[in-house]
Amino acid sequence: MKYLLTFVLLLTLNGCVTETHQEKSTVNLVTTGDINTVITGRTFFSWHPDINANYLNKKLNKNDTEEKFILALKNELKKKGFTYTDDLQKADFYIGYGLGIDTKISDDQILNKTGLSAGIEPHSIDENDSDKASVFIAIYLPTQLTPQWTILAQGYTDSEQTGSMDELLQLMFHSLEEKN
Repeated sequence: MKYLLTFVLLLTLNGCVTETHQEKSTVNLVTTGDINTVITGRTFFSWHPDINANYLNKKLNKNDTEEKFILALKNELKKKGFTYTDDLQKADFYIGYGLGIDTKISDDQILNKTGLSAGIEPHSIDENDSDKASVFIAIYLPTQLTPQWTILAQGYTDSEQTGSMDELLQLMFHSLEEKN
């Protein structure tokens, strides 16, 4: 009886097939460091004076995508209990960022600039309809020259859609604990 049950279970499982489909909403994340350890006890943040990059196309720049990203990022950190300041001397940590699409910056260039690769490939995606978009965020401490935490998000997007930025940033900062 035990062998018969095992045989039936084996036949049932043998019929299951796993397929991977990459939807347009798929986002790959790659991160280094522990964001909670890096910014524990810190409250004020500011933009890094030198680390910001825009590799977007004309359509995205006309839509003020970078400005919308900055506002969404600022709001996400505020929701987590942090305070933005324009005063670099007052800031406890700095945020650097980069935005790009594959027609303006390649995966190899991203790897060379950030040290990160998300490895997303265009399986089952019409590349004529979508651009591969990349968002890079790094946290620097005032006394450090290298980032203490980095994250790269990469996925396919329609250049017309910029409304999902809030959702992307929530995903990117999902492990960041709210300040008490």
